[in-house]
Amino acid sequence: MNFAQIKELKDKILGGYQITKEDALKLVSTENLEALYYSANQIRAKFCGEYFEMWSVYHQNLGRCENDCTFCPMSNVTKVDYYATCDETCNIETVEKQAESMRILRAQGVRKVEIDSTHSSLNDENLSKMICMLNAIKNKVDIELCASFGILSREQLIRLKNETNINYYHCNIETSESFYHNVCTTIKPEDKYETLKTAKSLGFYTCSGGIIGLGESMEDRIDMALKLRSLNVDAISLNIMLPFPGTPLEKQARLSNQEILTTFAIFRFINPKAKLRFARGRSMIKIIEKEALKTGMNSSIVGELLVNAKGADIRNDIQLFESEGFIIRK
Repeated sequence: MNFAQIKELKDKILGGYQITKEDALKLVSTENLEALYYSANQIRAKFCGEYFEMWSVYHQNLGRCENDCTFCPMSNVTKVDYYATCDETCNIETVEKQAESMRILRAQGVRKVEIDSTHSSLNDENLSKMICMLNAIKNKVDIELCASFGILSREQLIRLKNETNINYYHCNIETSESFYHNVCTTIKPEDKYETLKTAKSLGFYTCSGGIIGLGESMEDRIDMALKLRSLNVDAISLNIMLPFPGTPLEKQARLSNQEILTTFAIFRFINPKAKLRFARGRSMIKIIEKEALKTGMNSSIVGELLVNAKGADIRNDIQLFESEGFIIRK
């Protein structure tokens, strides 16, 4: 696509048009990348405004997972034991430590924290533990929490809705449906889609996304973006593959900066109204972060995914986001 064609497609999106896979494939083949990125940012400005959201993530360790996700340090195919089993999910001392960290985050401008169970699904016993922890933290800190518990049944999601005042639910779909079998064979992608659909029907604000750089093609990324659009998710986390030693993908080659920026822009063209969030692997794009903020992004995990991030890290993030014209939602 040339400049005029990109502008024409952008203007159609601003008027309510949803682009097709064919449109997206033409976009990624363009040599006019500046026009692509600029147009993606205009789409973001039109539908999302200048507000920028900061999140943090807390990983609640429930031990090694039974699934075989090739990118995950917790999976049963990882040769390194990264995390020992932790059964102190609702321990008073543990919760108070978590709450204190989140008070500090809230004071620094972080409005939301995602509680990640580090498992792709939860049995009823572990769900009860996580519900206990969510309620204990909410009783101590005025902060929004997002439950990231993977695949849950309708009954489990109803429990989460009825037994907490959590409004956000997160479940990554990881990659395209056609590429999925290359990164996981023990989880059906359809189960993830059903979890997101059910959460949405129950009134949760839904968050999802995936990882780029697993070995998938740009067409796979387009398919993932289109699937997320069909699921009507409210926010999309874009993780960049971060190789962990001992995992099957520990030697996976890093994506080029151009490929990363183009992927971000394509996600904005396909999902004009969703929040697009920097997530895991953000540390790998520090050199192009200013450019990335001009490709349609409007949300970020801050503090290198650590709930006890140093105040200076978050202050630097705020300075960066505001220098690019964003207004931080505090």
